[in-house]
Amino acid sequence: MRGVSEGIEEILNQILEGRRPNRDQLLRLMECDVLSDEMYALMATANRLTRQSFNNMGEVHAQVGVNYAPCPKKCKFCVFGSAVKSMEFTVEEVVRRARAFEKEGANAIFLMTTADYDFDKFLLLGNAVRRAIHPHMPLVANIGDFGHKEANDLLDAGFTAIYHVCRLREGIDTCIDPKDRLSTIKAAKSLGLDLSYCIEPIGPEHTHEELVEAILLGRELKPTIMATMRRIAVGDTPLSRLGQISELELAKIEAITRLAVGPDILAMGVHEANVPSLLAGANQVYAETGPNPRDESEDTSKGRGLDVNQCKKLLGEVRYRPREGPARSLQGPLRRE
Repeated sequence: MRGVSEGIEEILNQILEGRRPNRDQLLRLMECDVLSDEMYALMATANRLTRQSFNNMGEVHAQVGVNYAPCPKKCKFCVFGSAVKSMEFTVEEVVRRARAFEKEGANAIFLMTTADYDFDKFLLLGNAVRRAIHPHMPLVANIGDFGHKEANDLLDAGFTAIYHVCRLREGIDTCIDPKDRLSTIKAAKSLGLDLSYCIEPIGPEHTHEELVEAILLGRELKPTIMATMRRIAVGDTPLSRLGQISELELAKIEAITRLAVGPDILAMGVHEANVPSLLAGANQVYAETGPNPRDESEDTSKGRGLDVNQCKKLLGEVRYRPREGPARSLQGPLRRE
């Protein structure tokens, strides 16, 4: 490869041969400058792997934020950590928005709440949404930490997967013990719930070493979907003063993450959606409505959030064919029936 060092070329060739990169190799890839020939070789390799693995098909996963309220976990990147107002959608409104996403062509439905949202109320929401959508549509819980009993209750309510992450600097930038995050993931997976995982929320202060450790942890957890997400400098959240990384930097991390996890995923996501990352191994993006941790608006569909059609258009810009119907990923026990 012209302009690409022998060391980088060797790592990329080994990955294409099916060998997983180790920690030192991932750190070497992190050193690539985003304007270098090596960056484009990195993106091209991840892009090739994703398009071959998923038959050039993209997915849109859609999330309904349920409530906007002060959250006791005080995450320094989240608007809920310093919120002073509260609002909550009714069951009927959550169902309406979930059905609208499905009608528009979303491939999975996520329900998200603040970490302290009442669990029994969440189960009622899940039951109502499950009855209203296609029986094989993935239904994903994005909630606070829980144990084995709650994981079983989520299954009974019709959920097929969770979105749960041990985030960058968990326990430092959040009031959450990283062990609790990992315990929740273990409980969910032990009962058959699929895992959607993400390297997030990436900021300019995070070192290459931190990012590689996060990628390796994600790989070890064996998620059904892997993704990356950059932190958004929103409002007066404590970390907003540090700014945010560029789309190009996110694309580099996306490509490295994609190459690190190899063939063991069913989709590769990026958030928020952008063309560089969709040319660097991502094939799955997110539509959003309702409250959003990265948006001061009570309804992100009027702010930062994209709708399903906008997501499909982005996938089409890079010549992915949007999947029709329920996703192959995040089916949980349904996929194994």
